[in-house]
Order: sequence, then C-alpha cells, then structure tokens
Amino acid sequence: MPEKRNLRLLWLLLALSSCLVLVLAVSNRQQVQLPDKNLFQVADLTQINKVIIQPAAGAATELRFDGIKWQVNNAFAADGQMIKILFATLMQTEPRREVALTMRDSISRQLTTTGQQVLLYEGDQLVKQFWVGGNTAKTETYFQTPDGIPYLVQVPGYRLYIASVFELDALAWRDKWLFNFNWQNFRTLTTRFPAKPQNNFTISMQQNYFGIEGLPQADTAKVNTYLDAVSLVQANRFVQPTEIRYLDSLLQAGPEEIITITDLANRNYSLEIYPVTGGNKTCLARLNGEAILVLTQSNRDAITRTRSYFGK
Repeated sequence: MPEKRNLRLLWLLLALSSCLVLVLAVSNRQQVQLPDKNLFQVADLTQINKVIIQPAAGAATELRFDGIKWQVNNAFAADGQMIKILFATLMQTEPRREVALTMRDSISRQLTTTGQQVLLYEGDQLVKQFWVGGNTAKTETYFQTPDGIPYLVQVPGYRLYIASVFELDALAWRDKWLFNFNWQNFRTLTTRFPAKPQNNFTISMQQNYFGIEGLPQADTAKVNTYLDAVSLVQANRFVQPTEIRYLDSLLQAGPEEIITITDLANRNYSLEIYPVTGGNKTCLARLNGEAILVLTQSNRDAITRTRSYFGK
C-alpha cells in the first residue's frame, strides 16, 4: 500500500512539474512575442508633409502641408485643430497585441474591405503605411501592417475609439473658420436682407474709422463688435448636400441674409444664411455659393444684425 501511494504521488508530482514547465514556456513565448510599441510610428513626425487616408470604398482624403499651412485635397485649408489631433494619434497609438490566429483572417478581411489605408509621406517618399478599422461597437481599433498582420491598438491610459479619426470624410477636415480677414485686409462688409432691403448696410472705412455708409452717427463700438463676430465666425460642421433632404427647396426659396466681404484686391467672399422654419430645424448657410455648412444658433445670432442696430 505505501508503495502504491508513493507511486501515485510521484506521478502527480511529475504531472504538476510538466504543467509548470508548459506554463513557463508559454509565458516566455508570449513575452518574446510582445509587439514593438513603435511598430506604427514614424521616427520624426515633423518631417511628414503628406497624409493620404484611402477608404476601402470611397474617395481618398489627402492632407498636404504646402510650406505654410495644411490643405485638404488641394481644395481648401485644413482645420488646424484636427491636424493636431491626427498627429497626436499617430504619435501615441501603439500595438497592444497581435490579433489571435483564430480571428486574424476575419479581422484582416474586415480592415481591407471596410477600413482605411493610411499612407504617410516625407516629401514624395512613402515612409509608413497601414490599414485602420474597428469593431462594430466602435470600442476597439485595429491597425494592420502591409504584410497582413492585424494588431489591437491603444493609446495607453485612455479608452478611445482611435479609428474614428481616420473615418472622417474630407469635409470634416476642412477649416471651420469662414472668413480670413482682419482690419488691415478688407475693403467693405455688406450685409443684405433680400426680403427686407431697408435693413441692408455696408461697413467701410470712414476717414480713420470703420462706420456704416449713410449712417454718420453709427455706434462705432457696435460696428467693431460686429466686425469681430463676422471675422471670427466658424462653421459647426460642413455637410454633404445629400445629407439635407430639403436643401433644394431651401436654396430655391433663397437666403434670409447675405454677408459679403470685399478685400483690398476686390475679391468677394460671401455667406448666405437660410431661415430656420418649418421642417428646417438646423441653422444652414452656404459659403461662396458652394459649401453647405451648419452654424450654431449663437454664431448665427452674433452675425445677424440690421441697419437700425447700429444707431446711437
């Protein structure tokens, strides 16, 4: 009996020892396979002057630095704050772990069919490329290397849906600042109300101060406050025309207010502001006759003034 008991204990000891060896081997293997934290990063982000975000389906967005400012698709200025967010994301995102082998094919297929390919350039040289995408719940983000290996990624210390930055369309990258003018580079500001022309007014230089044409007793403090409001007004967001189902009827009815800036080179910049009535519950405007945008109510109120407002 004691011999059998000792034999059982010996077999148990051998089994436990084998399990311990296996656990240590797996643990060591996992430690060896921890991904490089810099796998998706660029050594010097300040040298990146072009970023292309190419969705698997849809048009690409090209962000390019022209030596002075960032441009979107060579068509309009980029939002400086959005560029900062992009580069902060690129700098801080690191791989947490490789996607498990059992899920690798499905995640890889998802990224290349519904995700975005990101290309980073120094001059004309491609220095980094990878695919980006996330899960349906938008709680996890995956980056995939060019050789097809997807990783679960993170910004250490934060719970973020990192892929959201790369899912934006070109309009979301556009600078929200509508008028690039200041006291030194504009000639006139004209505000018109098509349905109520008696409320129209034009601001221009009156000898050594800005005033209302035809209104010599205008309150200069109110004039200056209005000029500041117009020069600083920003879009809440730009929208695709197809997003607004009633846009055609709204444009056909015409704007409630039109603000036109004429600069020193006699170039005109206009903002058409449309009424908030009926089914239109959003403050919509059109910049320079082409870009549809949303204004906050506070921004709309700040730039909606009639001629009588400036009287003393």
